[in-house]
Amino acid sequence: MKLIFLISLVSGVVWGAEVIKVGSDSRMVAVSHDVTRRWQLNDKLCVVKDGKEFACGNVIRVKENFCILRLKEGSESIARGDKVIASTPIKKPAILVEPEIVTSSLPITKEPFHLLTLSGTVGLSFLYPSLHFQRIVEPEFALGVMPSYLNINSSTKSLNSISILLTGNFYPKGFFKELWIMVAGGLAFMSSSTGSIEQQSTELQVLLTGGYRFKLDIGVVVGLAAGFQYLGDPEFSSLNLKGTGFKPLVLVDFGVNF
Repeated sequence: MKLIFLISLVSGVVWGAEVIKVGSDSRMVAVSHDVTRRWQLNDKLCVVKDGKEFACGNVIRVKENFCILRLKEGSESIARGDKVIASTPIKKPAILVEPEIVTSSLPITKEPFHLLTLSGTVGLSFLYPSLHFQRIVEPEFALGVMPSYLNINSSTKSLNSISILLTGNFYPKGFFKELWIMVAGGLAFMSSSTGSIEQQSTELQVLLTGGYRFKLDIGVVVGLAAGFQYLGDPEFSSLNLKGTGFKPLVLVDFGVNF
């Protein structure tokens, strides 16, 4: 026999929702919808421990069978199956509701927190490959590190360099999707050898790019971006470098997120 619940004009504590997944960042949890309503964007919810509100936050994304809740403070003690309630009364008209069965095995799409790509950066007078590792710190923001091998052609000589850049990445759609803006900065460790003359220098390197990231059906993530690079001039006596100063560039990368 099916149960029928009468919901009052002002509902207080609701016990139909629960944690169904905890992200690698414990501040991000997936929560099933309540049996009487679907959670809405910016709803304030709390995880319940021992009958008390334990950790609270706001809904930042709503899916068909669940929502993503970002807690103000994460905790390793939050686990799958913990009850979730609305922290403030939710007003709704009195209706008869036939409850659905809510289980912790509802299918959800796990949002990736990491991205690893192999990049190729091309300018008017330089070409270098690099690796780029990023990690989500907020749904729209990721921090990364980008080690690079730089090859700059001059009029008569060549120069090799190893760069280590720290990156800040902004994705308005969240979790490495679509529009992508990157700011990167770090140091390029240069060395040159011309005959018996050997020279070394450490120079500032900065990148600023904007582009778009695609996710292919085969699981590969592709990024296309354009912008500018600044590379300090080491002022080597035997080299006339063309890739220093402010230069336009195009960046293409391929990788996977997980």
